[in-house]
Amino acid sequence: MRSGLKRRGFVLVLMLALALVAAACSSDTADDTTTTTTTTTAAPAVNAVKTCLVTDLAGVDDRSFNASAWQGVQDAVAAGFATADSFVLESTDASDWQPNIDQMVSQGCEHIVTVGFALGEVTAINAQAHPDITWTMIDNVLTDETFAPLGLANVRELVYQTDEAAFAAGYLAAGVSTTGITCTYGGANFPTVAIFMDGFTRGVAHYNEVKGAAVEVKGWDTEARDGLFTGSFTDMDLARSTAESLFQEGCDIIIPVGGAINLPAGDLINEGLDAALIGVDADAYFAMDEQYQPTWLTTVEKAIAPFITLAIQEHGEGTWTSGSFLGTLANGGVGLSPFHDWDARVSDELRAEVAQILEDIANGVIDASFTQVGY
Repeated sequence: MRSGLKRRGFVLVLMLALALVAAACSSDTADDTTTTTTTTTAAPAVNAVKTCLVTDLAGVDDRSFNASAWQGVQDAVAAGFATADSFVLESTDASDWQPNIDQMVSQGCEHIVTVGFALGEVTAINAQAHPDITWTMIDNVLTDETFAPLGLANVRELVYQTDEAAFAAGYLAAGVSTTGITCTYGGANFPTVAIFMDGFTRGVAHYNEVKGAAVEVKGWDTEARDGLFTGSFTDMDLARSTAESLFQEGCDIIIPVGGAINLPAGDLINEGLDAALIGVDADAYFAMDEQYQPTWLTTVEKAIAPFITLAIQEHGEGTWTSGSFLGTLANGGVGLSPFHDWDARVSDELRAEVAQILEDIANGVIDASFTQVGY
């Protein structure tokens, strides 16, 4: 499944090319007559699937991966892939996960989407208990007690090589920083949080190697694979104090990882700091409130919504397959957003270098995948 979207995209391009060629073919002279018989292959019929989504603790309005996941379901409803009575249940505590899933099962949900690394265990238990339901797990690979992938026949795990795009973001941040200090913090040391921080830090190191520079990263140690964590994805006061301490140390480009815990950093910038934020998951320029738009340098994006919509569509078509579904730079599963209000602060030279890095990673010239993802 690693090349699923890439294959689908290639086939689409090929079909379009053939259609254009066919349309362009005609007789060049009045004496020649060509009779063409066209055979049209109907697209697979799609049965609308009742799809239900359970969030992690940050809620559906986290303006990050929960919101993106629910958007994917809503897009499937709009396209006719999911039924109109598809719904979402939010979780405010880990004890909510099982009751939420129980409610979905009792209400006849055919496809259940579980969002976030922390829901791995409850997803594995319920997927095995309900093999007739199709499951999409976001940001986790389900494993057994030996950490070997379970490879359940009714589960697709959407996972993302986000360190590839974060690597390019780190290089960008190092080039934009005027203090020579960048920084990061996360909600908790989950693999899906740490991968952003690790990739970002390695990207800064690559900049230093290329440029002979000495830009610092505060908040992450690539050797220890540990860093600065608030211990919460919802405590905004704690997030503010964490960001404030990093800004006081001279950081001027910051990438907080963990949903809306980046907003207190944005508040501090809006209070008069010459600094910028890097977002995660969904383009923060549009995902977050308008007041924060001037603060975003870029976002390390994951194609969560389209991958979920695709999974629901394939379920309805009968073409769905299980297993690890990996999003990379090569297949459009991860990437960087535009620079928006910071565009003028990015030099033409740096812009070209970042674009080349993204291309080199996608083509395998640069290996920026330092965290094992998928199977």
